[in-house]
Amino acid sequence: MPATELLAVVERDGFVESEHRGVAVLIDPEGRVIEAHGPVERPFLARSALKPLFAATLLERGLVELEPAHAALASASHWADAEHVATAQAMAAALAVDEESLRCPPMQAPDGTQRRFAHMCVGKHIAFAAAARALGVPDGYWEESHPLTAVLREGIDGATGERVPSIARDGCGALVFATTPVGLARAFRRLAPDGAGGHRFVGDAMRAHPTLIDGAGRPDAIVIEGTGCATKFGAEGTQAMVAPDGTTAVVKSADGARRAGAPVALAMLERAGAIPEGTLERLGEPLGLVQRSAGEPVGLLRPVV
Repeated sequence: MPATELLAVVERDGFVESEHRGVAVLIDPEGRVIEAHGPVERPFLARSALKPLFAATLLERGLVELEPAHAALASASHWADAEHVATAQAMAAALAVDEESLRCPPMQAPDGTQRRFAHMCVGKHIAFAAAARALGVPDGYWEESHPLTAVLREGIDGATGERVPSIARDGCGALVFATTPVGLARAFRRLAPDGAGGHRFVGDAMRAHPTLIDGAGRPDAIVIEGTGCATKFGAEGTQAMVAPDGTTAVVKSADGARRAGAPVALAMLERAGAIPEGTLERLGEPLGLVQRSAGEPVGLLRPVV
């Protein structure tokens, strides 16, 4: 990211302890850019922020049928809470997917065992495995040559309004598609309550099941529960967030840290009038933005855009 802007700072007793630089974009419900900070038309890897768009693509192509909780898990990056593992088991059973056929590696489940169902990306992988079987090629859904890759790429092309310029390998073993921040914002806007088809279904599922998206008390769940926005973080500092009226923000932190994404997105949405004034202040404590000394507030992670 050769050109970035200062997005947020962490202050403590008058000192700026840390700075988060990156890019950020805000679009209105019609897809027009309201704010642009940094090179928002330069491709990047949104990582797991693409998951809701993948789930919507599979639904719209008729390759999977998902109940809302399973659509939420397909969009999630969870932390292997009991709720997540149980939902993964139920989703796999509903789609007739065997756990050992999944590409995502095993992680520790709440009972201490190593399970693929405990991996944070398991919902996406279950959906991919079911879709691959529907395409007649059940093996190797993570390969670039697999027909599922073309389906997903076409779905991202259509949702962003841009051609995917390149493909990379995600941490979970699946593929990830490069997008631009503004393209991602236009795609994520489709998840709003006035969206259509699979995108609206997935957005509604995210709003209905916030703790499946991230986990109870974790940032995405806090924002969804506290604002009605559908939001998703991606590894290495991506945050995409669509307000109930369709105004959409995308943030990419250059340092890869997650913590600035949600507050910067909320600040932009609040400034645009898409969420109530004072929302960021109200959520500052649960989001961990308040800096403390022996329990006493002494500073804040504060957006500067």
